Amino acid sequence: MKKISTFIIVVICIGVAVALGFGTYKYLDKKYTDTNEQDKKPTEKEPENPSNPPKEYTETDYNVKLIKTVNSTQDGNYLISPYSIEIALNMLKDGAKEDSYKQIEDVIGTREIPVFNVKDRISVTNGAFIKEEYKDYVSSSYYDKLATYDAELIFDKFTSPDKINNWVKEHTYGMIPKILDEMSKDFILGLANAVAIDVKWADEFECQYTKSNKFTKSDGSTMDVEMMRKVYERGNTKYIETEDAKGIIIPYLSYDKNGEVEYNSSESEFTSLEFVGILPNGKVNDYIENLTNEKLKTLDEKAIGTDKVIIDLNIPRFAYSFDLKNFMDVLKAMGIKDVFDENKANLTGIMSVDDVKKVDPDAYNIYVSTAIHKTYIDLNEKGTKAAAVTYFGIEKATSSIDPNKKERKQIVFDKPFIYMIRDTKSKEILFFGVVEQPNEWKGSTCSNKEE
Repeated sequence: MKKISTFIIVVICIGVAVALGFGTYKYLDKKYTDTNEQDKKPTEKEPENPSNPPKEYTETDYNVKLIKTVNSTQDGNYLISPYSIEIALNMLKDGAKEDSYKQIEDVIGTREIPVFNVKDRISVTNGAFIKEEYKDYVSSSYYDKLATYDAELIFDKFTSPDKINNWVKEHTYGMIPKILDEMSKDFILGLANAVAIDVKWADEFECQYTKSNKFTKSDGSTMDVEMMRKVYERGNTKYIETEDAKGIIIPYLSYDKNGEVEYNSSESEFTSLEFVGILPNGKVNDYIENLTNEKLKTLDEKAIGTDKVIIDLNIPRFAYSFDLKNFMDVLKAMGIKDVFDENKANLTGIMSVDDVKKVDPDAYNIYVSTAIHKTYIDLNEKGTKAAAVTYFGIEKATSSIDPNKKERKQIVFDKPFIYMIRDTKSKEILFFGVVEQPNEWKGSTCSNKEE
C-alpha cells in the first residue's frame, strides 16, 4: 500500500474533525453533556440484530460497495464513514499476509489517501493499543508501518477498556464517549481510526425561519419536525435535479491549517467541506440499490449554481448516534473474511505465532475478534459536527477459547433522504448517511443560539 503522506495526528475512524463550539467558545472547552445536546438522542432504537444478512455486491468501487452493503441491512437513521473504515482497514492490511492481505486489498485497493487536518475543525487520528507483554514481539516492520499513519502507540496491561475508551472520547471531541464495555483476556492489540469535524456553514440558516413542518416516514406515518429554511440567491450553493432525484450542495466555511476562516486563498492552502443532500423521487433503498460511482459523478455534472437559479431550501435539523452492529458481517459480505477466522487469519505481519506462544503456549494464531464502527452527527442552523471511529481488536486464538463470544428551485426534505459530507476538491466522502426520522418538533425555534 502506498504510504499515507504526513498522515494526520488528530481525530478521525468518521468521519471528518469537529467541535461544534459554534460561537466564540471552543468545543473542546465545553463538555458534550450540555442539556440541549442530551435532548437530541435518537428517538428510534437501532435494531440490535438486523433481520437480514448483508447482501453481496459485485461493484469494484469501494465507496459504492460499502454503502450498498450497509444499506441492505439497515432500517431507520444511519451514518457511516467510508473514509475512516478505509484507513483502519489499511492499517490492518499492512499487518496481514497472503489471502488475509489479498481479501482486504481486493476491497479497498491501493491508493494515496487524501490528508485532512485543520486545527479544531477537521481531525483525523490513528491509534494502536498494544498489551505490554506483547510489545517486544510486534515486528519492527509493523511499527514502521504504523509510523507512516502517525499512529499513536499506547502500551498498557489493558485489564479494562478505559484507556481505549478515553482515547476515542478525546479524539471524537466527546461525541463518541466509548466503544468497549469490557476487555477480553486474550486481547493482544487494537487498531483505531477516529475522524471528527466541527464546521460552520458558509452562509448560516437563521433561527427565526426554523418552523414546525410535516415529515413523512417510510411507513407512511407523519411527524412534526424542526424544519430549517433558507433561500439562496448568490454564493456557491448548487441545486441538483436528475431523472430520479433532487438535491443540493451546500458549502461549509473554508479553513486554513490553523482552523482560521479563509476567504481568499489558493486552493492548495485551505480545506473546505460540503454537504450533499439527495432527495430521491422514489424510495431511498431503491435509489441506493441502483447507486454507482458514475451516478455520484452525475450529481456534480447536473449541479447548477445561483447564477442561474434561486434555491429555496427546506431541510430538517437532525442529530443522532449510530452503531453499525453488524460491521464484521458487512466486511465479510464485501469479501474480507479470513482475518476474522481464528484458523485462517494471517496477521504475521504484526506478530509471528511463535512469538505469541512465548507469552501463551496454548495460542495457535492471532485474528480480528472485534470490529466496531460508531458515528455521530448534529446538523443545525450554524453548521455540522460529526465523528466516527473504526476499531479492530486483535486476539490470540487458544485451544480454550470460550465458544459463546460473539429557476426557483424549491427542495423540501420532507421524507427520508440521503446525505454526504465530502471534501470540496477531491470529493472524498467522509460521511454518508440516511435520515429516516429527523428531530421531533418541540415548539422551540433554535437549539444552537450563541451563548
